[in-house]
Amino acid sequence: MKKSKLILGSLLASTFALGLTSCGGRQTLLFLNWGEYIDEDILDAFEEKYNCNVSMDLGDSNEIFYSMVRSGTTVYDVVCPSDYMVEKMYSAGLLQKIDFSKLTMSGYNPNTPEGRDSMRLGVLSILDDMNTNLKANNPDYVDNTIQNYFVPYLWGTWGIMYSTSREDFPEEYKDYVPGEKSIREAVTNGETEWSALFDRSSLPEGTRVSMYDSYQHVYYAASRYLEKTNPLSNAYGIELPKSDLDTIKNLISDMKYNSWGTDNIKKDISGKNSDIGYMWTGDFLYYYCEEAAKAAIKAYINGDVTMDNMVSMINEICDSSDRVYENNGNKYGIRFDFFIPEDTVAFCDNLVITKDASNVDLAHKFIDFMSAYQTSASLDDNGEEIDPSTLEEDEILTPCFNNTYYVCYDAWNKTVYDDLVALADDSIFNEEAAEVFEEQISEMPAEETDLYGLLYDYVTGIAFNKYYQKDSTKGEILATFTQDYIDQIYTAFNNART
Repeated sequence: MKKSKLILGSLLASTFALGLTSCGGRQTLLFLNWGEYIDEDILDAFEEKYNCNVSMDLGDSNEIFYSMVRSGTTVYDVVCPSDYMVEKMYSAGLLQKIDFSKLTMSGYNPNTPEGRDSMRLGVLSILDDMNTNLKANNPDYVDNTIQNYFVPYLWGTWGIMYSTSREDFPEEYKDYVPGEKSIREAVTNGETEWSALFDRSSLPEGTRVSMYDSYQHVYYAASRYLEKTNPLSNAYGIELPKSDLDTIKNLISDMKYNSWGTDNIKKDISGKNSDIGYMWTGDFLYYYCEEAAKAAIKAYINGDVTMDNMVSMINEICDSSDRVYENNGNKYGIRFDFFIPEDTVAFCDNLVITKDASNVDLAHKFIDFMSAYQTSASLDDNGEEIDPSTLEEDEILTPCFNNTYYVCYDAWNKTVYDDLVALADDSIFNEEAAEVFEEQISEMPAEETDLYGLLYDYVTGIAFNKYYQKDSTKGEILATFTQDYIDQIYTAFNNART
């Protein structure tokens, strides 16, 4: 039976033990993971397949992951840190090598030509950055050693989600002021793209700005902003003098952000409670696809769109500047968009096994299972769930269709990325889809119908073409600073907030 709890930053100084024991002889895998990240149905399937338990703790930052693993109070088997934290854990001797011979998907080994050929260019770029960083900071480091200690799981970038409609503003700020920039203009201006997060004068009056509650990410964005507005060249990646840290502190303090948060920021913008927010791309994409699918369903029910012009409607609300489709006086659309600066944060979250893991073999099985198989919605012709272990290699279903944005690889002969892009295929909206919808809508919510799923998939294909380009190598990973400098950043960050 799974056990899950959230470990917040305020618990960093506390110590506690789970006190977990095996139940009925079943092994218990201890997994430290991010919140809102993995469908727990996948964990259920793993428990059933291997007759074990998975106890999952949830952390809200890489720094918490490091603190928890280093303290040893709870000896986790598998952890999911980002790239720079893998570097730090490796350097501190907290990880053990992955035995790639125990993984059924040989294409997940970055040390082999097959593995590198299967990976997205963005993932390879991050792997190479990690290796370069370790070589620069450790004269005894052997080239490419780090690649033996993790399996890439999720790749992405960071950017700025913003409202596209002034109608979402509080009442006193809805009226347009002549000559005033729109939020879109402020955010997407390549010369001042970071200004939207640190300079209120670049935004329309009344804009509500939310900042991601991670000092590493705020520090990165502020450094990039300073590079473009101050005589600081290449400010990020080096340890800045106290005077520059004070400048960053003042930037944060002067902005007086309307809110701080993590997973809630995307919800606030989608729910009209915020106008701009800093987050990773996947957070935005989930709501983007959901909002477009809901809009199309609503228009179809209202008779403002038919199956014949469903595709043109979706394309209009995804590609037009105002994200709106209008018919018969009714408006449908997406009220927000996303911008990814060229010099943004890129990241890859990875599955690692800790040095003192108690269940090493089970940890390998878990990583293999999470990385190689789609573990739900895989049904045979009789409607029975397929056991992935019974499939041939060319029949294996990859996990990206279950975890839509977690695409690091193509697998064997299955081109995952291209299959996702191919979801944007208008042949799925036909008479049969209409008939099924009419049967289902009287029995279930619209969001549970097959048509909603088809619409969501179609928008996913559009989204991957637009925001997750196949060969994109935007951004760079967060730096691994000395603990003393991290403490200085953390102090400046907290002083700015208070």
